Amino acid sequence: TIARKQRNFATVLYIPICAIHATNALKSVRTNGLPPVTSVFTGRSKMKMNGRTFHKVTLIGLINGLLLGWIMKWVEMLSGKQVYKLLLNVDFLPLIGAVSWSEESLFFFHLLFSLAITYSYVYILHPLKVFRKWNKYALAFITIIPAIMLYFPLSALSKTEVVLPSDLTAFFLWTILHLFYGLSLPKAI
Repeated sequence: TIARKQRNFATVLYIPICAIHATNALKSVRTNGLPPVTSVFTGRSKMKMNGRTFHKVTLIGLINGLLLGWIMKWVEMLSGKQVYKLLLNVDFLPLIGAVSWSEESLFFFHLLFSLAITYSYVYILHPLKVFRKWNKYALAFITIIPAIMLYFPLSALSKTEVVLPSDLTAFFLWTILHLFYGLSLPKAI
């Protein structure tokens, strides 16, 4: 009976050890014996751009852009400050500004910009080694600061009448709405 117990014990140890060796052998075959390479875009395994993650990031970027645009339009109607018009303004750009775009086309450009910000946050900034230990909300805040600061050059360079760069009420509205946009960026991770 003692020999039988020793044989059962050896079997219990042998099976998990074989599984570990098989897993390691499989890893070395997939990577040709070299350690796996981690790029900026796949800094962490959950950040790999698979279909599900890509769709989630796209959906969050579109929802954020739609909400920001709609709320800015609503705020513009209530306050009289032309923050929505500033959001869609492209008349100062050399080639694009010469074309008379419809509001729907300009809103589409805004959504593309929203997607670019969301993709940058999820696939470039968040996986970088420098930012990995950061709180994702702090990183979102840092990400949205350039969009907030765009208020000044956009309002100064605009050829059509929009808000003035010195209009602090309009800047406050612009900032608050963009901060809410930034708060929803971490949902994309």
